[in-house]
Amino acid sequence: MKRVFYITRSDLSQAPYPELTLPALARDGWELVVAGPNSSKSSYRKNLPFACQTIDLPANGTFGAELATFRRLQQARLGKFDVIYVNCQSMSARAAIGLCGPVFGKKIVYHNPDYYSPFDHPWYYRAERHFCRNKVHLYINNEFHRGYVTSTAYRSTCPVITCPPNLPRAWPTPRPSAEKRAYISGGNPDAFVLIVHGGFHQLRMTPQLVEALAMLPDKIRLVMTGGKRKRDEVDDLFDRLNVAHRIIRLPFMDFDELLTYTINADAGVLLYQNNDLGNFFTAPGRLTEYLLCGLPLLTSDHTGIENIMLKHRAGQTASAADPRSIAEAIRTLEAGTRAGLYAHSRMRSLFDDRFAFDHWEDRFLEHFNAMVKGTQRSKNQRPPFPW
Repeated sequence: MKRVFYITRSDLSQAPYPELTLPALARDGWELVVAGPNSSKSSYRKNLPFACQTIDLPANGTFGAELATFRRLQQARLGKFDVIYVNCQSMSARAAIGLCGPVFGKKIVYHNPDYYSPFDHPWYYRAERHFCRNKVHLYINNEFHRGYVTSTAYRSTCPVITCPPNLPRAWPTPRPSAEKRAYISGGNPDAFVLIVHGGFHQLRMTPQLVEALAMLPDKIRLVMTGGKRKRDEVDDLFDRLNVAHRIIRLPFMDFDELLTYTINADAGVLLYQNNDLGNFFTAPGRLTEYLLCGLPLLTSDHTGIENIMLKHRAGQTASAADPRSIAEAIRTLEAGTRAGLYAHSRMRSLFDDRFAFDHWEDRFLEHFNAMVKGTQRSKNQRPPFPW
């Protein structure tokens, strides 16, 4: 039996993305041991179970969590496993230390959704560079350019592949709810409801989005997640712009419950600050959260996501730093939605036929199994770009 020891510091109960590649391995005959915070309460396996042994690691931020992580890295090193699968960016420095020395013929996969800037995180950058250059046999990144920049900067000698954080086709879609629709629309049957998966944050350009909302009629409403405990400066901004009555800040909720609100909105928002290569080129995982629910999108006019919007006619783009540009894009998106240009069925078909993670599984398995069969770490190569 082929065996994989998978270890992550991501909380597996919060979202399905850390485990996206594991069901394909299970179906391919691999025996999986999955170690991570709340592994036994996995968001993915709650909806789409796959066979694995689970090990719960303590939550982040404690000395006990560090000891437990180091102990499990030693279990992976010394145990009867074929592959050690290290997932999440914060594991790179831990793995560089915990897997220092011999790993007794095991292959190492490193799956990193992001990359470390050498200017902002110089120590982590050096640790990850050492790990990638000297230990890793297959490097996986969520986004092509982040993976390519990392591979080039680290002078890695292993293949790099892209596995975007897209939901699988079989992910359950909640049913529309008249009660939730009435709540988020304020009881207005003519309302056009935008939803942002994420709270108020400059990275998501929500200050500019709220300013744009103030330029639009009252029927345009906004739902944000993340919640609040008491009145804060965000409420002061809403009051100053006279839009508080048109914005709902949902409390923190699990991934499945969030989608029960999304399915009742009219459009999803993916505005991002252009602060690095990743945000400029990437299409974030939230893209498929909206398309799964049949929603068109309002996005930043960054190269990667704008190309997707234009090619698939999946929504509208705007200059995320300009509230007037955002407001105009919302007007166009609302008009197009009412005219039937962004029908629920077409948006859902885009997800099924083009963006579901199923379309990347075969490529992932091909490279994973080729790595296992190889006798040595592969030569550096340009990472495949499956988009």
